[in-house]
Amino acid sequence: MSSKKNSIRIVRAVSAFSKKLSRFTEANQNAEPARPMRADEIRQKKVDYYEEEFKLSVAGNYRKYRFPYKTLGSSSSIADAILKDEERLLSAYNLFKAVKEANAQFAKYETFIVDNVIATPLNVMDQYTTGDEFIYLQCWLYFEKKIRDFIPFMNVNTDGTYRLQFASASDYRWNHTDKEIFAVIHQNFYPAEPL
Repeated sequence: MSSKKNSIRIVRAVSAFSKKLSRFTEANQNAEPARPMRADEIRQKKVDYYEEEFKLSVAGNYRKYRFPYKTLGSSSSIADAILKDEERLLSAYNLFKAVKEANAQFAKYETFIVDNVIATPLNVMDQYTTGDEFIYLQCWLYFEKKIRDFIPFMNVNTDGTYRLQFASASDYRWNHTDKEIFAVIHQNFYPAEPL
């Protein structure tokens, strides 16, 4: 008798499974068949992926400059160094502006300060000279300190050393990558800020 009950259970289970399977089959008959992705769709997916990764990387890097201790920890020596570098850049800007104003004031005497060379430790720091982090200091100065009349940049001397200089914002030409980084920072951190 128990083998008969087991047989009935098996028949019922198979019948129930068949009904469920028939619903999936009916649903699949109404669905569009899957089509393989075209090469341009695959490329676009890759581009979209790398763009998103780029944006996340830029936001993470800039967050260190905007919120050093919050991002890196209250006892972080890297956060200390970033704050010091920001102070150095701001000091260099203030010195540069003071020289510009002095030149304007004494122009009537045909007396000028020429070859404004700003000596700063930033000139020898790899992350700002040969590296790719100076853009984050530029953005910090532009957005956080609202200094928009002059843009700082690293210039290579003939002997291969670097010097910090400033160009008027209207004359400064961002390279392609820095322009993209600037746009990502503006979009993610300062979307309401005018440029």
